[in-house]
Formats: sequence, C-alpha cells, structure tokens
Amino acid sequence: RPPARRVVVVVVVVMSVHLHFEPAHALIGGAILGVATVGKLLLTGRVLGISGSFKGLVTIGDTSRWRFAFLAGLVGSGLADAYMNPDQVAEPSAGLTRTVVAGLLVGAGSGLGNGCTSGHGICGNSRFAPRSMAYTVLFMATGFAAATLFDTNAALGVNPASALDRMKLPSAEEMIGYGKIIAAAAASFLGLGQLARAHAKKNDGEHTDFHDTLGLVAEVISGFVFGLGLSISGMRRAAKVSGFLSATASSWDPSLMLVMGGAMGLAIPAFARSESETKPHCAREFSVPPKNRGIDKNLLLGGVMFGAGWGLAGMCPGPAIVSFAANPTGTVGAWLLAVVVGMYAQHRVF
Repeated sequence: RPPARRVVVVVVVVMSVHLHFEPAHALIGGAILGVATVGKLLLTGRVLGISGSFKGLVTIGDTSRWRFAFLAGLVGSGLADAYMNPDQVAEPSAGLTRTVVAGLLVGAGSGLGNGCTSGHGICGNSRFAPRSMAYTVLFMATGFAAATLFDTNAALGVNPASALDRMKLPSAEEMIGYGKIIAAAAASFLGLGQLARAHAKKNDGEHTDFHDTLGLVAEVISGFVFGLGLSISGMRRAAKVSGFLSATASSWDPSLMLVMGGAMGLAIPAFARSESETKPHCAREFSVPPKNRGIDKNLLLGGVMFGAGWGLAGMCPGPAIVSFAANPTGTVGAWLLAVVVGMYAQHRVF
C-alpha cells in the first residue's frame, strides 16, 4: 500500500483597500496645510516646499538650521500620530522595483523642476506663478497617465468599488479635535509673531538672534502642523493618491482635489499680503522666488518626471517622511532612499 500523500494548501490573503470619498477630511486637512503654509511664510519669509527643504541638504550640503527644524517638525508629526494611533496598518505597496523607480523619478523630477505638490502645487499656484501652474498641469496630467496606464490601483490593492458611493464624514468628536488643532496652530503662530514684534520694538526695529530663534521654532511648528494636515487629509496614503489619479477607474476618489482647495483658500490671501509687507516677523527679508521667471525645458521635464513617479507609486516626499516616522516600512524607506539618489543624480547630471 503506497504511503498517503500529504497535500499542503497555501492560502495567500491579499489586502483589499476600500476607498471612501471624504470631503470633510480633505477640506479640513487642506486647511491645516494652509495654516502651516501661512505661518511659515509670514514668520520666516520662506515658501513651504518639502522637496526644496530636502534638496538643498542632499545636493549642495546646505546645513542651514531651518532645514533641520522644519524636517524635525514633519518627523515629529509622524511620531505623534504613531503615539495616538499605535495600531497602524501598512497598506499594500506597489512592489520594491516599481517603488524604487518611482522614487528615482520623483527625486530627479522635483530637483529638476525645483518643487513638488507643496512648493509648486500649493504655494506656487497660490501666488499665481506661471511656472508653478505649468509644472502642476504637467505633473497632474503625467500622474493621471502613469496611474492609469500602469494600473497603480491594482498594484496597491485598491478595491474597484465606488468611493463616491461610500462617503465618510468625521464624527463630532473628530471635528472637535480638528478644530483644536487649527486653533492651537493659529495661536502658536500668532504668539510667535507677537513675541517677534515686541522684541523688535525693544531693539528699535533691529533684527536680533532672538528673532532667528523664533524663526526656528516657527519652522518646527510649521513642519509639525503640515504633517498633521497630511495625515488628516489622506495624502499619506498611497492608495488614496492613486484613487485620485486613476480618474477613469470605478473607484475614483476626488477627495484630494479638495485638499488643494482647502490649502490654497488660506494661502492665496497670505501670499497677497506678503507682497505688501516689508519683511517677515522673524527674518530680515522674504525668500520668495520671483513670479516672472520663465518656463524652461528643465521645469517641463521635471514636471513630467515627478508626475510619472507620483503616479507609479502614489507617494511624494512630505507624506512619505511622515509615514516612515509613524510606521517605518522597508518599502517607504527604499522609496525615500531612491528620492535622495534621484535628487543627487539630477544635480550631478543637469
């Protein structure tokens, strides 16, 4: 009698990510991004651009303290989110090879075009800068194309069920919490502004080291608040981004369109006001790029490359930094490393 044959059945469970249309989360998260953008601009005079903060450090070794302060705030928001939500689940990634390619494209593209979804998408468009408008149109169009042609939704395990039919609104408790975040952020920035004005008055309007210290505090707070906005709005989730970029899919989720609107609704008047201000509260002058810079081939190529990378994996620098701090995974770490390599390679080649 032959020996019995043992049959082993291996069951592979693949996570299916259901998307929800979350207009309130998107608008509130966008508004929080706007508060961070306004606070950083009016206090330090600098545009809130995450890839720009990163690029100077990576490509030319600029170790200005404000860069570390802002990035520390971003990381701090991720750590705070991990503390408040310890049971974070890592959603499916697009696969290591695809993720690395996407990171290289995002790094090189943001370096070549001098910006990403924050510097160009929020700040540049809020200034009505032609360069930023052109860059945004290109990275959005290329992102849509890449996500659709390479089926990023499938790579990230997005369920094809309609997101629009599954609208999700925050609870009353969540709304109170979001209101407290906005109030605390606004109060912090206003308080720093008051301190800066009072100190300037004591010193006959002169800029002092104390103003520089206040500026660093403002950088930390703006990074922290911006990171919270990324978490609340959903931009930290690659599947959420892919759901937006996959516009022809049945699961299309327009939530992130409202994120931009919520942020720009606050940033537009702030940039308009900055044009009539002589200087920011904590710095000697505004460091805002001129609007009249031309649209060149580097900007256009950068927009295409950034959009392709964004569409392939659904990640961009700010959300990835916050996500890695909150829930470090090998895939996100590999993507961030690829971004650094892409930025450095672009700087060496172009």
